[in-house]
Parts: sequence; C-alpha cells; structure tokens
Amino acid sequence: MSFQSRERLTIEPDFLTTSAAAVAASPPSFRQRLAVTIAVWRERTVARRCLARMDARSLRDAGISPAAAAFEAGRPFWRRMGGLR
Repeated sequence: MSFQSRERLTIEPDFLTTSAAAVAASPPSFRQRLAVTIAVWRERTVARRCLARMDARSLRDAGISPAAAAFEAGRPFWRRMGGLR
C-alpha cells in the first residue's frame, strides 16, 4: 500500500490578501498573527501524521529514509520541518 497526497493545505490570512498600502499602514493584529501561527502548527501536525503513515516504498520513492521520516514524525508541532533528504 502506498500513500500519495495531492492535497496541500493552503492558508491565506486576511492581512496577506489586503493591499500593500493598508498592510504598511497597520501591522497585523495579535489575533491575526495568532491565527496564522495556529494554522502553521496545524499544517505541521497534519504533515507529520501523513509522514508517519507512509510506507517504506512511498518514502523510498520520495527519497526519504525511514529513519529520517520517523525522526521528523516524532518532533513536536512547534518545531519547524527539517530537511528530510
């Protein structure tokens, strides 16, 4: 069984879709920064869960060693994704 995900979590916070002049005039609020941070943490959690579910063949196809995948899958959500190759 192989795992292949074609879905990518896309997050566009409100302050990134507004005009450049409006963003320059008012920096993002605490609530907006918090929402983006939580969304990034959620994306990392989802990515690590998907990585943990991948079988050895899928990992090999992606050029990721099983040891690197296991290490990355075990990291906490607040840590950035590391290099897997």
